[in-house]
Amino acid sequence: MDFAKLMSAHIKKGKETASPAESTEKKYLKRSEIEAQRQAAYAAEQEAAERARRERLERKRKAEEDEAEREAERQEKRMRMAEESRRMREEEEEAEERKRRKRLGLPDLPPKKKDGEDEGTPVPEDEDMDNEELVAKLRALDEPARLFGETHKQRLKRYKKRVGADTLAAIMTDGPIPTTLHLVPEKDMKVSLKVPKEKQAREFLFRQLASYFTMVLKEWDLTLARRDPEVRESYQGKQAYAAMVQARENMRPLFKKLEKFDLPDSIVEPVVEIVHAAQERRYVDANDGYLRLSIGKAAWPIGVTMESYFTYPPEPESPVNHDVLFRPGIAPDGSDTFTPRTLIYDLKGAFGSMRKINALYEAEDDRNILDQNGVWPSKPIVQPATQTIPQSIYQEHLDAGLQPPPLSTSSVRYWSDYSRVYYHPKSIVQLSEFDVNDKLMPFESWDVGMELFEKLEREVDLVDRDLRPFVEECDGIQGLQIFTGVDDAWGGWTSGWLERMRDEYGKLSIWTWGLGDHGASAATPRERRLQQIANSARSLQILGEQSSVYIPMSNRPAKLPGYLTLDATSPWHIAALQVVGLESMNISSRLRTSLGGRGTLQDLENTINSTGKRRIAKLEMSIADPAVLSDKALDETEHAEKVGSVTSRQTSEGDDQLGNFDIDTFTRDYRIESRRKKKEHVFGRAEASRGEWSLSEDAERDPHDRFYSGPAVQRFGAPLLFPLLDSFPRSMFDVGSGHATKLAVHTGLTTSTAVADQVRAVEQIVKRLAGIEEREALCNNLQVLAEEYDEGWDSGTDSDDDE
Repeated sequence: MDFAKLMSAHIKKGKETASPAESTEKKYLKRSEIEAQRQAAYAAEQEAAERARRERLERKRKAEEDEAEREAERQEKRMRMAEESRRMREEEEEAEERKRRKRLGLPDLPPKKKDGEDEGTPVPEDEDMDNEELVAKLRALDEPARLFGETHKQRLKRYKKRVGADTLAAIMTDGPIPTTLHLVPEKDMKVSLKVPKEKQAREFLFRQLASYFTMVLKEWDLTLARRDPEVRESYQGKQAYAAMVQARENMRPLFKKLEKFDLPDSIVEPVVEIVHAAQERRYVDANDGYLRLSIGKAAWPIGVTMESYFTYPPEPESPVNHDVLFRPGIAPDGSDTFTPRTLIYDLKGAFGSMRKINALYEAEDDRNILDQNGVWPSKPIVQPATQTIPQSIYQEHLDAGLQPPPLSTSSVRYWSDYSRVYYHPKSIVQLSEFDVNDKLMPFESWDVGMELFEKLEREVDLVDRDLRPFVEECDGIQGLQIFTGVDDAWGGWTSGWLERMRDEYGKLSIWTWGLGDHGASAATPRERRLQQIANSARSLQILGEQSSVYIPMSNRPAKLPGYLTLDATSPWHIAALQVVGLESMNISSRLRTSLGGRGTLQDLENTINSTGKRRIAKLEMSIADPAVLSDKALDETEHAEKVGSVTSRQTSEGDDQLGNFDIDTFTRDYRIESRRKKKEHVFGRAEASRGEWSLSEDAERDPHDRFYSGPAVQRFGAPLLFPLLDSFPRSMFDVGSGHATKLAVHTGLTTSTAVADQVRAVEQIVKRLAGIEEREALCNNLQVLAEEYDEGWDSGTDSDDDE
C-alpha cells in the first residue's frame, strides 16, 4: 500500500470515530452566545445550590421534630416522676400525721376526696356573689384577682379568709386605709393605758386604735387639701403631702395586724401609750414613745462604734450626730431602720455568712398566696446553688438577742463574723468574677483590678448604679471616704473608681485610707513582696494625685508601745487598731453643730494641706485608760510610763510644742536611711482628742495666719470616749487597769518631710521593678509628689549635727 492510500484510510477512520457535536462545533463564537452559555451555567449552579439547601433544611427540620418528640417524652417522664414523688411524699406525710394523731389520742384524719369530687361544703346562696363583684372586692384588698387554676369557689373562700369573717357580710371601710374592722364613733375612741387580757376587750381595743388612726389620717388629708393652691404647689407643700402619704403607707402593716388580732403585747403597750398621750395632747411624750417603739427596743444592732452614739429619751442627746454616717429607711413591714451610708465591694466568698437580704429587709412571712387548698398543695423543694457558709456562734447569739460569747482569733474567719450592723441590700456588691483566696486566678496584680473595673464600667455605669443613690440622699454632703487595700488588685480597682469619681464629683472632698503590707513578712515569698511594693507604688501615684487626702496605713506598724499586744497575722486585730485611729481622727466631722460646732473634713484638710498639693499625710495616735488618765495625782513621768500619754517635744520651729504619739501607722517598712540624718519638718497637723489629755494650748496655730511661719496646728476635742464593744479584741489593749471598756484616744494627722522620705524610698525600689514602658512615668510622678514636701523651708539647717 502506498503512502496516499494509507493517509486516506487514517482520515476516513478519524471521521467515523468523531462525535456529531465535535463535528458541528463552531470554531468561533459570538459574545452573545458566550453570555448565554454563562447564564445557563449560573442558573444550573443556583438550582443545584437551592436543591442542596432545601435538602439540608428538610434534614434539620426532621432532626428538630425528632428532638422535640424526645424532649416531650422526657418532659412527660419527668412530670410522671414528679407526680409520683409528690404522691409518695403526701402519703408519707399523711402516714406520719396519722401516727402522731394516734399517739396523742386525736381523731383520725378524714378520708381524702377523690379526683373530681366536689370540694368542701357548698357556699350558701345568700353568701355567694357574682364573679365580677368578687374580683372587684379582691382588687380593693390589693389581692390577686385570679390565681392559676383557681375556681370561683376557691376564689370566694380566699376572699372570705382574707376579710377574716365568718360570713361574707364583712364591711370594708372607705377610709384612707380600708379595713374590715368595725370602726367605733369618736366618743368611744378614748383608750386606757392598761391593755386588757380578755379576748373581747382586746378586740374592742384594736377597733379603737384603728378608728383613731383612721380619724387622724382623714383630718391630716383634709387639712392639707384646704391649703391655698400656691402653698400646695410649693416645695414645702409637696414635702408635707409626701410625708402624709408615707405615713399612711407605713401604717398599712399595722392595720393588717389589727385585723388579725395577733398584735403582740410588746407592740400593743407602746402603741396604746402613744395614742393615749396624743389624745391628751401630750405630743412630746407621744413622740418619745414612738422613738422607744421604733428603735429603742428593736432587736437590731446599730453598728461598730456608732452603736453607743444612738441615744433615746430620757437619755441626754449624744454630741455625735449619727445621721452623718447612717441613713434612715423603711423595712418591708413598715418599721424604721438605720443602716450605714456605705458601699462595700468584695470578692465572691469574702462576705462569709453575711446575706445581701438581711433580717431588716426580709419580706413579711405571711402565708404564701399560692399555698391554698386545691391550688398548689405540695410543699416547695429548695435546692441551694452553692454551699452556704455557716454563721459563727457570735452572729447566732446576736440574731437570737442573747449575750454573744467572746471572740478569739481562731473563731474569726471573715470580717462579717464580728460585724454588729445590718447593711442595706444596695450596700453589698459582690464581684463574682474572682473568688477569695483563689490560687488559679488570684486577685493580686494591680492591672487585674484596673481591668476588672474597666470591664464592669463598660457594661454598666457603676457610679450611677451603686454610688449615686446614696449621694442623692444626703442634704449637705461633706465628702466621701474610701477604705481600700493598695498592695494588691484592690489598688487598681480603687484607682479606676477614684478617677471616675473625680470626673463626676470634681470639687468634692475625697479621703482615701490606703491599707497595705498585709502578710509582708519574712514568711512571704520574695516574688510576692516585690509585687506588693510595685502595687503600692502604682496606687500611691494615682491615689496620691486624685484624692483630697491620702493616708497610707501599714498593716504591720513599725512603732508600737508596750501596752499594745497586736497579733500581726490576725486581720481582726489589725482592723481593730486601725478603726480606733481613723474613727477618732474624723469624729469632729460628726459632732452636732448645736453643741459647739464641728471640724468638717474640709477643715481638717485645709489644716494639713495649706498649699493644696501636699495630699499625703501620716496618721499617729496614743491610747490610754481614761480612769488612769484622769488621775491628777500621777506626775508626768509616772503617767507616761503607765498609759503612754501624750508628751511634748521641741520641734524644729523653736517655740512650738507638738505632741509625740506612741503608735505610728504610717508605712515605713521600705525607708532608706540617709547618711545625713535630718529632723522631721512638720508642715501641718490636725489633732483630735477623746478624754482628758494634758495638751499644750500654745501648740495650736491658726492655719490661715499669714504672719506665722511655723506648722499649722488645729485641735478638736470630743467628750465621748472610744467604746470597746464585745466585737473588739479587748485583750489587745492593756492600757492601765486591764478592765477598761472605753479608751481615751489622741490622734494626729500630719504632713511632714517623712512623707517625702517614704515616697522617695518607694521610688528607688520600684525603679528596679517596673517595666521599661511605665518606669519613667511612674518614677517621675513619684518624684513630683515628694518634691511638694521640699518647697518653702530651708532643708540645710535641719540636720542632727547643727547646733
